[in-house]
Amino acid sequence: MTAHAVLLAQAQFDPTAYLNFGVLGLLVVSLLTGWLWTRPSVDRLTEEKQRAIAEKDRAEAQRDAMAQVLQDRLLPVVSDFITTTKALMPLLQEIQQLQQMVPLLHEIARTGDHREPLPAPQARSAARAPRRHTT
Repeated sequence: MTAHAVLLAQAQFDPTAYLNFGVLGLLVVSLLTGWLWTRPSVDRLTEEKQRAIAEKDRAEAQRDAMAQVLQDRLLPVVSDFITTTKALMPLLQEIQQLQQMVPLLHEIARTGDHREPLPAPQARSAARAPRRHTT
C-alpha cells in the first residue's frame, strides 16, 4: 500500500465504524451526528438565547424612544406646517392669478390701448369667502 492510499484511507471517515464498540461507539456516533449534545454546547446555546433576548429588549426600548420623540417633537412641527400651508394657500392662489395678468398688462402697456377697464383685484377678493385669522 502506498502512502497516498494510506492518506486516502485516513481521509475517509465512516462514523458507523464506531458502532462496533457498543455503547461507547453509539455515544461517539450520537455526539458526531448531533443526537446527543455535550454540556458546553448546551451552555453556548443558552448564552446565545439570552443574548438574543437582551438584543430584542434593547431594540424594543430604542423603538419606544423613537416613537416618543416622534410624538413629542415631530408631530407638532407637522401640525404647524399644515396650519401655515392652509393659511398661505389663498395668498398663493391670488399671486398666481396676478401672475396670469402680467402678460395682459404688458400687452396693454406696449399698445397703449387703455379703453378696456381691467377687473379690480378687490372685486375678486370680495367674491371669495372671508379669511379667518388664526394665531
